[in-house]
Amino acid sequence: MAAHSSGDGFAEEVNLTAALTTFTSPASAWTIGAHLASAVSLGVPEGRLALWRKHGGGELEPALTSGAVALLDAQWIISHAEASGVLTHRQSLPREAFLSLADLIFAMADPAVFGLPVAVLSCPWLTTSHPDPRGANLSRVAKALKALLGSSYISRLGVFWDFGSLHQHPDPANGVMRTEEQNALFKQGLDCLGTLYSHPFTTVLRLTSFPDGHKTEEQPEGANVAEYFDRGWCYAESSWASLTKRASFSLDLGRMRPDCEYDRPGLIFECTRGNGWRPPLLPPQFAAELEAKRVTEGEDRPVLQRLYEGAFHSQLGRATRLDCASLGWGDAEASQLAAVLASGAAPRLEQLDLLEQLDLSGNQVGDAGLAALDADGSDQLQLAELSAALNAVPRLERVDLRANRIGDGGIKALSVALATDGTAPRLETLNLSSNMAPAPSLGEASHALAVSDEGLKVLAVALKKKQAAPSLKNLTVESKPSTERVAGCKRTWVVARH
Repeated sequence: MAAHSSGDGFAEEVNLTAALTTFTSPASAWTIGAHLASAVSLGVPEGRLALWRKHGGGELEPALTSGAVALLDAQWIISHAEASGVLTHRQSLPREAFLSLADLIFAMADPAVFGLPVAVLSCPWLTTSHPDPRGANLSRVAKALKALLGSSYISRLGVFWDFGSLHQHPDPANGVMRTEEQNALFKQGLDCLGTLYSHPFTTVLRLTSFPDGHKTEEQPEGANVAEYFDRGWCYAESSWASLTKRASFSLDLGRMRPDCEYDRPGLIFECTRGNGWRPPLLPPQFAAELEAKRVTEGEDRPVLQRLYEGAFHSQLGRATRLDCASLGWGDAEASQLAAVLASGAAPRLEQLDLLEQLDLSGNQVGDAGLAALDADGSDQLQLAELSAALNAVPRLERVDLRANRIGDGGIKALSVALATDGTAPRLETLNLSSNMAPAPSLGEASHALAVSDEGLKVLAVALKKKQAAPSLKNLTVESKPSTERVAGCKRTWVVARH
């Protein structure tokens, strides 16, 4: 064991051997462990390297050490933007524009708060030959990076920007193309994109709007002039980022105000407000939506489908927590998440049983969302879907559904599902508090609890059954005012009553 104390306000004891396998999965682009460099060869402390790998940094190492991907130094981007520079292709950038793997490992702060020191840019190219010919997006990105580096805990940040991070054709108009070696590295870099964007501890920066002064009508015929959400690559990058990340690790820079300077908390708040965060899509759903997106090359679609499927199985397959709190989700999003969880019966979704915590608090999920309603509203079908979702995650220990709009209908559906033999065998905590009924009219606040004593009694009766959630210890529910207490449940659980 190596005791790590970074001087960054946190300390953690990490075992390097265990860290090597923490993020290994069958769908990973490379095998992790035996092929990774040692702390001695990298010139970094073993404890700091173990912390990097414990949080999945090892997944990025093959692409970084092979030269397939080069990460730009955020400080260099800021300085280049302040000097009114324009980003050039990777092969023409100076050495000081990049960070090494050792630089990234030394830059590790508390990963639970700040993630890995890796930011990944998602933005539409403004022309067919250059993503940002006037440097307008460079200035916007630099503004965000300056805010992210404003914390005293973050010393450096590596940035993936495809034009500067992957080998490009230097001057295709004049026949100057990538070398054979560079072409091989470019293809290896493409295979790493799903990992870069979907990794739970990288920060994705999404430039979802065009810069001031950009005129799509001036682009040559055949150029991709579609907006961010209508472009295939941007759509894929955004979808990757929606798999398992916390909202604070996927920032919509299109929401930045040009007249405002930000610190790190301010930027995160501005760029995550009502951010349109979607639940994960099943690979066939992603493929269907991708058909409507604009891509410059037709062969990009199968590449994106393959990369999305790999990231989907890899990231969701090993997730121990899904934090979906306060995303503005309603019944449709909850139903989509239920469908993704229920798909654990598929052969490549076996690892979904590693899910241990699900946080859906602070949304607008109602009875239909909790019951995972199908289009025809069939009670039997919705209960079957809910049971399937719970059965697909047998290691689920904690579910947080606070501050939604779940009423008696949802409680009854949940009761039937929990009473099914074998459902949620390890569930210990279920929080259903502060579920409010919909407001009586638009613009009014709701102050009425959605769950009545009738719904609470149904839940209590279901939990008395021997097979119903046998590990449940803590249940928190609030019901409409009543002096009657629900009693007789065989376990220790809490009912908060008003």
